[in-house]
Amino acid sequence: MNNSPYTQYGPYYNVHPYVEAQNSKRELRKTSNAVCWTLLVAMFLMTGFLYVCVFYLRAVGYTHDYTNSDFQGFTPVLYYLANGAGYLVGLAAPALVFFAARHISLSSALPFEKAGFLKIGACVFFGTAVCMLANIPANAVMEIEKWFGFSGELPEMPLTGDPPVLFLYFLTIAVIPPLVEELFFRGVVLHSLRKYGDGFAVVGSAILFGLYHGNFVQMVFAFIAGLVMALVVVRTNSLWPSILIHFFNNGISFAVEMSQRFGGDQMADYVNNTVVGVVLALGVASFVYLLVKDKKFFHSDGVNPYFRLSAKLNALFFNPGGVAVLLLTLLSSFRYLS
Repeated sequence: MNNSPYTQYGPYYNVHPYVEAQNSKRELRKTSNAVCWTLLVAMFLMTGFLYVCVFYLRAVGYTHDYTNSDFQGFTPVLYYLANGAGYLVGLAAPALVFFAARHISLSSALPFEKAGFLKIGACVFFGTAVCMLANIPANAVMEIEKWFGFSGELPEMPLTGDPPVLFLYFLTIAVIPPLVEELFFRGVVLHSLRKYGDGFAVVGSAILFGLYHGNFVQMVFAFIAGLVMALVVVRTNSLWPSILIHFFNNGISFAVEMSQRFGGDQMADYVNNTVVGVVLALGVASFVYLLVKDKKFFHSDGVNPYFRLSAKLNALFFNPGGVAVLLLTLLSSFRYLS
């Protein structure tokens, strides 16, 4: 008989929090590296899909149309069909491969739990209002660019007044992005980072969402929008609020652009001011509702003194994939300065 006071596996020792934090940091760096490389693949696929379409059309005998050079040899309808397909393939395919490679179930990575109609509605109106307010710092960055002698203009997609083209344009900016960008950033990115704290996951996914847009003005806007969209996903455990916020924000932008195109600047100002006023009023009411109904909605995680937010952000970007994303974003941002 073994009279040892210990089991055959030896005595059990608690892991010191510092050691545990270092292990988590190494694990986060590996996870972030995989996430960032997946994002880079998605960005290159989106760009490369147009070139694949060009080669395919050339192979089947299509004669390129350079009547309007802005459409890169496509007819306007083909241009938007190719762009929309590129969006879908570029972001959705890498996301699904990421889930499969890491054995992540779609039900856990893409949650759609029932959170109640009122809470979902409040999250959507609050989030859309935050997106409206995010235009203020974004416009400030635009003015700073102009002050330094740059144009401050954002990249725009070419457009004609043909109804089929306008419909495809609407799909490309207001329908497809809310689906595939939420799949990627509030699915792949947010889900992968939540293990290391919800607060960090919200901030980290918002930073990557901002960097993905590739220019300084949209980077600021997308970061703020990314914060609120990630927050509502975490608090409701559902992608529906972020998808709807994204759709309303992009849809409002489309409506203002169309009112300017067909009604002039005065009409655009009227539509913009009316929509912003209504959205901000609903946003304030929704903020109060969420504050009263869910005391923890705006509360942050407890702080781990051994693994603070700064250390987590360091691990998020100081890996090969993270550095590559930062470098590509800087190159893209400076390229758009003109």
